[in-house]
Amino acid sequence: MHDTTELRAGLADLAEPVTPTEGYEGQIMRRVGRLRRRRRITAGAAAAVCLAVLVTMFRVAGFGSTPQLAASPPDGPFLGWSPVGDLDVGLVREATSVWDRVNSAGPHTAVRALVATHDPGLGSAVVVLEGYDKHGDARLAFFTGGPGGAEALRMRVDRPAPDPVKTQVISLVSPRLTGTTGGASNDSGGSYAIAVAMPGVTAVRVSSTAVDSEMIQNPDEPTSRLVVTEFPTAAATAQTTTIAGFIKPKRPFASLTKVFEVPGEGGVDGDARGVSAEVISRTDQQMMVAYPKDQGVRPGQLAVVASGLVGRVTAVDAARGQATVELITSSGFTGQVHTDISNVPGFVRGTGGKLVMENIPAGGEVSETNRVMMPDPSQHSNQVGAVTIGRVSADKAAGATTVELTPTADLTHLTRLSIMTPSPG
Repeated sequence: MHDTTELRAGLADLAEPVTPTEGYEGQIMRRVGRLRRRRRITAGAAAAVCLAVLVTMFRVAGFGSTPQLAASPPDGPFLGWSPVGDLDVGLVREATSVWDRVNSAGPHTAVRALVATHDPGLGSAVVVLEGYDKHGDARLAFFTGGPGGAEALRMRVDRPAPDPVKTQVISLVSPRLTGTTGGASNDSGGSYAIAVAMPGVTAVRVSSTAVDSEMIQNPDEPTSRLVVTEFPTAAATAQTTTIAGFIKPKRPFASLTKVFEVPGEGGVDGDARGVSAEVISRTDQQMMVAYPKDQGVRPGQLAVVASGLVGRVTAVDAARGQATVELITSSGFTGQVHTDISNVPGFVRGTGGKLVMENIPAGGEVSETNRVMMPDPSQHSNQVGAVTIGRVSADKAAGATTVELTPTADLTHLTRLSIMTPSPG
């Protein structure tokens, strides 16, 4: 055996060439630190990606705070929506027959129903159909019935089918949805609204600035995406009505989430028509608007937005498709008005910056926040389609004949409005 002392000396000689140089340990530690930092960054990025995927999944599934509404695939040029309510085959057949009989573009083909149900509010039935006319154009039609049942169904409007990709709700607002075609309703209310939302919507709200009233469906009802409602005034029109859709989150006790809010639609026979116009310039007293040519815009017609009256057309350049609108607060604006519901008469006058109601009868009670309405000269009466011009700022004092009004329309930030023109018929 070799001497242990010699063996140790030999091993020491062999180990000497691999002895770390000065600072080697520091280099190793720095490298380890860099690797750890990279691993932390990679792990953080992976966690962020996982979190984003989970958030997206929750949103699509409707569990998050802002659930998304998945669009239904279009059925060619038509809305690919499932029907709402009792799909009464007899009503669909009768409505199709009426559609063919009263419309020269019939017979209609590939007819499918979005609504075909009995509703006591409108007498007996509400039907909404899609189909091709004889020219191959995709159309949408609303029908309502009277007390006589399905035989009394009347077509209220026939319009081009809406965009099947972008449309979230279809609606019809009019004071002419009961009784004879083109005639204003004679019942205690007068105006009705029909609104049908896309599948996935669990509640629909209909509100009008013509009256302090709104209707929202119970989200737990099987027909909650259909609203048929009556307004307690004939003044409600499409231009002053708003339709909103909501989703009921799946989380317990969570509130409804609004997924859209759009203007109402109208245009049955006899209704005044709103011509869309864009504001191109303005002053404190008036604004200039541009509108599509040949739309029947004339001086004296009212300019409105959903919240109320903006002003009155005073001049028209038909060749250029432009009109001058005098604002309701301008010093030259005057007109006959009445309070909503209580129907207290008076006149309004702009003061150059404010709005006052004058010539109120001595016994007329006018209270703070009362709506004051101006008749629409494009309608057939002072009540039908009247537009809110303002709210009373304070209670009328005893013996006074004047109150100040607060305009309901925002006259400063408008970019678009509607000019009310008479029905083409």
